[in-house]
Amino acid sequence: IDIRSKIFLSEYFILLTTFVAIQIIGMDFGILFGVVVALVEHVASTTHRESTLERVTKRSRSVYPTDDWNILQSYGYNMDDPKIVTLEVKGPVFFGSSQKLLQDITDEIGLSISEDEMKQIAFASPHPSTPHSSLRVRPLRSSKRSSQGFQRKIHPQYLVLDMTQMTNLDASAASSCFLQLAKMCEKRGIFLCAAGVIPRVEWMLRSHHVAYSFEEEIEMKNSMFSGGLNSAKTVEGKLMLFLTIFEALEFSERLLIRRVSLSKFPGDPNLRSPHSNLTPVKEGTHHQLTYIFLNVLRGELDEDERVIVDKDVSGYYEELKLQAGEFVFRKNTYPDAFFVVTRGSVAVPRNKKGGMPSMLLSGAGAIEQTRTLSSPDLLGAIAGDKRTSVESFHKVGGIFGYCDFLLERYRTFEAVSSEDDTIVATFTKSSMDKMKDENRPLYHIVHNLLLRASLMDLANCTCHN
Repeated sequence: IDIRSKIFLSEYFILLTTFVAIQIIGMDFGILFGVVVALVEHVASTTHRESTLERVTKRSRSVYPTDDWNILQSYGYNMDDPKIVTLEVKGPVFFGSSQKLLQDITDEIGLSISEDEMKQIAFASPHPSTPHSSLRVRPLRSSKRSSQGFQRKIHPQYLVLDMTQMTNLDASAASSCFLQLAKMCEKRGIFLCAAGVIPRVEWMLRSHHVAYSFEEEIEMKNSMFSGGLNSAKTVEGKLMLFLTIFEALEFSERLLIRRVSLSKFPGDPNLRSPHSNLTPVKEGTHHQLTYIFLNVLRGELDEDERVIVDKDVSGYYEELKLQAGEFVFRKNTYPDAFFVVTRGSVAVPRNKKGGMPSMLLSGAGAIEQTRTLSSPDLLGAIAGDKRTSVESFHKVGGIFGYCDFLLERYRTFEAVSSEDDTIVATFTKSSMDKMKDENRPLYHIVHNLLLRASLMDLANCTCHN
């Protein structure tokens, strides 16, 4: 095995420098010189921040029918026993902190560790006799929730790791922490996925077989949707990567809805595919946009208001049809409208300023980046650049552009179609003014819709922490 393809360029130069130093100043001083160089590189790249773990309450931006929403409320995000749990990992994760992080994760989700698993973790650790490793043979610490009187007895079925703010990961931490966690989750039937990884971390996870290769990942995501109740068993002790946290949550939500529906109605041919998060609207019934309104504002509309939406909303918006890569609007343009996705998907690219490197360098040279795609149906290039980093996706029912529209400030982001034949409903300022004059009840309903959308976005924000 060519070691250059397994390590970063900086690590390769440390090895090369150590080898040259040994030839010049001898074995002992050469190794000592290499250790000093490695320590300097380690301090500069990783130890400026300590890795932390925090449990957060987030859910996807998808719009679901009432039955599916009730499943998520009762099972997925039940306060006492949630089946979907999201953990944020922040800061660098290296060999010195990886086992502590693993201990924190297992404590947080209530995993008890067997003696065999302890031995495997100790074997994978580069320092099995350190104090961090000794944590493995002790009884599990009680989690923060248990200390407050909320003892967790049942672990979740879906664990989502938000790695958006994880700045670095070395090879030993990838193997001794995340690979061991993936194996433990596989044994217990827990679907484990990670989202928001930077290219450097993604490459480390894939190259060390902690996460699936890109091709395997796409195949696995497709097969999990067709595996029914046993779909979780197809995950082979590896991480499943997603582009954004909302895509990972949506994937988990769809799997949970499918799982619960199959357990309640086994063999029902009318069950929807989990690839579709909205029931297709039959001809002659509700308008598609009306259906979205009703599911976003579930329980808030009485029968008269439902009739108003169904009858009148079509006269106050225009449909914009887009192909993949076409912009809905550009950044720093005038906010003359807000938008609702009625078909396809719209991506919000991440701000590139101060951002990620355009390429990675390993010991074997430059690495071609294959950015993680969030689901099998999002294979199109974003604005013609398949390396574009995406902040979020808005699928059917997604509402966007309303903050800048209401605040009358220039666009703070840009939006681009990520699928062919995407359709968005466009509500312009003039149409909203016309609605206010002609149909005040409908105007208030639309404003309630925007309020609900903003509350959903605010609930997913952890910036106040």
